[in-house]
Amino acid sequence: MEPSPSNSAIAVMKPLLWAAIVSALAASVLAGEASSDPRRTPAVEVFQRNKDAVIYLTGPMAGKDGLPVEEFFRLPHRREVNNLGSGFVIHPSGYILTNAHAVESPIYHEVIFSDGRKLPAELLAVVREHDLALLKVESQQPLATVRLARAGDLMVGEPVIVIGNPEGLLLTCTTGVVSAVGRSTKPSGLPGIVLQGLLQTDAAINPGSSGGPWFNALGEVIGITTSVKQGSENIGFGVSVEAIRNVLPDMLDVERRQGIIAGLELTPGEPCRVSTVEADSPAAAAGVQSNDVIEKLDGTPLAGKLEYGFALIGRRPGDVLKLDLLRDGKPVAVSLVLAPRPKPDGAELLKTRFGITAVPLDREKAEATSLRVPRGVVIADVAKGPPWDYDKLQSPPLAGDVLARIDSIRPRDLEHVGLLLDRIPSGKTVKMVLLRRNGDTVTRVDLTTIALPRKEPPQRESKP
Repeated sequence: MEPSPSNSAIAVMKPLLWAAIVSALAASVLAGEASSDPRRTPAVEVFQRNKDAVIYLTGPMAGKDGLPVEEFFRLPHRREVNNLGSGFVIHPSGYILTNAHAVESPIYHEVIFSDGRKLPAELLAVVREHDLALLKVESQQPLATVRLARAGDLMVGEPVIVIGNPEGLLLTCTTGVVSAVGRSTKPSGLPGIVLQGLLQTDAAINPGSSGGPWFNALGEVIGITTSVKQGSENIGFGVSVEAIRNVLPDMLDVERRQGIIAGLELTPGEPCRVSTVEADSPAAAAGVQSNDVIEKLDGTPLAGKLEYGFALIGRRPGDVLKLDLLRDGKPVAVSLVLAPRPKPDGAELLKTRFGITAVPLDREKAEATSLRVPRGVVIADVAKGPPWDYDKLQSPPLAGDVLARIDSIRPRDLEHVGLLLDRIPSGKTVKMVLLRRNGDTVTRVDLTTIALPRKEPPQRESKP
């Protein structure tokens, strides 16, 4: 189903306006000698400026005729194929955005940059409802990044430049226009999911383009490739930058990953407005108030919640944030000292929220289980009876099983388990993959369970 977008959601460019924009762009971007070269179109400029921030996402996965166990176990005489996908760097420290459907099949992930460098990538977060996934690579030097457009800054008919790796052909550039907005589709790679609010383009998109960025003529990312309409030509869909901006701050989850506490919550999108301030927090001590707008952090302007999250990457407890606020139309300057955030206890969360006692996975256990990748934790004990009633399942979890995946992510160790489980809300359905080996027989158990509430310490009051 592809509903037509409302008139209020679409702004159609008039020919004269388009000519004026292209002329202005040529004058401002193609300086000096380049501006006189008729071949250096806006598409050429956008590609040249952004190609180093676009990556080729690859990694081994089981063939189409493979068994479910092949994703996790080393099996003899089995064929592997390489995943094909694209993505783009959103922060110089190595954060990469791609599609959810591009990361769920590979056994592990690797990214290849325009200069040929290949780096392993860690999968951090997956939001299947928007077909988005966040990866992280470790690089010796800062990486080239893209620039995200503002939410809603989009015109039907405006040019679109798509960069991706169709069929593994690295850094392929195609062009078209924004054909429509507000589309919906059911992607084949995400069963049960209906993607809504999508952009549509006539730019060429093929397998392997998924996760690639869509640029406007100013070189700003306005979307990310997600799928094409099956059986049709020149109909491709992309997740909008508005959806990216809304979802990405929670995917980054910077304070939890960095082990810091600022003590404030922001409203979604733009501007960077404070919604709540936690009592007795660093933000409260600094004098931050609800409804304040954070205009700058350490002198850097912040457009919205996403930019605030980017500004916290790499921060440590004790770091001082200099905030320029706007309060009731008047400027206010404060200094906020970040507090330490305790690391979530993975073993405790697994036991209290899921009734599973676990211990670290060692090399001997990984080899004895014939694991392809030595990641996960080992189940030592399983609670009997309510509220989980595992013993009533046809294939219950057993002591000795390896917990190899929580939802879409393979935990490295118990500390990583803690980070994954700490962010899962109470009552949410959680899917786990358990692995076991008995002699020459290997078994994969797909377990679906419910997260119980955390055992929380007394909560500090939050000011509305």
